[in-house]
Amino acid sequence: MTDETDITPPHQRVDFLSAPELDAQLARALEQGALANGWLITGPEGAGKATLAYRLARALLHGGGASLDPPKDARSSALIAARAHPDLFVAERLYDEKKERHAAEISVETSRDLIGFLSLTPSLGDWRVVIVDTADDLNRNSANALLKALEEPPAKTAIFVLSASPGRLLPTIRSRCRRLALRPYSDDAVAAFLEREGAAKGADALRIAAASEGRPGLALKLARGAGAEAIDAVGEFLAARDPASVAQRLAPKSADAVWPIFQELLLRRVDRAARAAAIAADARTADFVALRETLTSLFARGDGLNLDRFQVVLAAARALAAAPRVV
Repeated sequence: MTDETDITPPHQRVDFLSAPELDAQLARALEQGALANGWLITGPEGAGKATLAYRLARALLHGGGASLDPPKDARSSALIAARAHPDLFVAERLYDEKKERHAAEISVETSRDLIGFLSLTPSLGDWRVVIVDTADDLNRNSANALLKALEEPPAKTAIFVLSASPGRLLPTIRSRCRRLALRPYSDDAVAAFLEREGAAKGADALRIAAASEGRPGLALKLARGAGAEAIDAVGEFLAARDPASVAQRLAPKSADAVWPIFQELLLRRVDRAARAAAIAADARTADFVALRETLTSLFARGDGLNLDRFQVVLAAARALAAAPRVV
């Protein structure tokens, strides 16, 4: 198992998982000079939203988008990788060094800085680029500041707004952006990506790809961390053969890295069951939703009060036993 810090961050990544239709669409927009001022890039966590936004930023800040993928040694790419490009502004939650954590929201001050950035003349080329990572972290005031930027963007400005929950954004923000929804990749494509990254091989790569549900970023996170162990634990847990055995594996301090991933993957499986039931107009949809709420509350209480993980896992098993089967 390697460390998650080995993962190349989006602002430094120059190798991408191929999506031919998406690439063709974006290349055509760049060639025709038809890139919208505002883009809403949507998809779940780990779908590649930030990676795509930085890829487009590199294209625009190197030759105005003459090529979707400029040379890897381009000066603009090096500046972006170093977070030093004067014509790129990234609005994100600030990191508090003293508290050693990120702020809960993107502050209104950051959004006001964004507006100030747009009033400046580009330094190295014709374009200015803004990445909002993510709009789900905006509070009311910072969302209104972003809306102002989208309403009156200067010429040759691209604002990439990232969101995993676009339905919660202000309708006026959504209406001023061209939507770009990222679709899941196939398990084979994600597995091949993991192998190229040196993160997993063969059957392990396919197993992790399947658990990621087509999201390369999530797959890489799982492969670089304790994902393989967590996937095994979830599979055994849902098989309901011996919940106590799973509880024993997750209880020790040595399983600290596995525990949060186990929770995340288990909740995702419940979410998937709820979505499938809802699409089929299955009466069990409400049961899956209730199970999701029960497990979420149980895990939050367990972590918040530092409860014995063995007992938390057994309580989760009882909740599953009382609900429709999750596969």
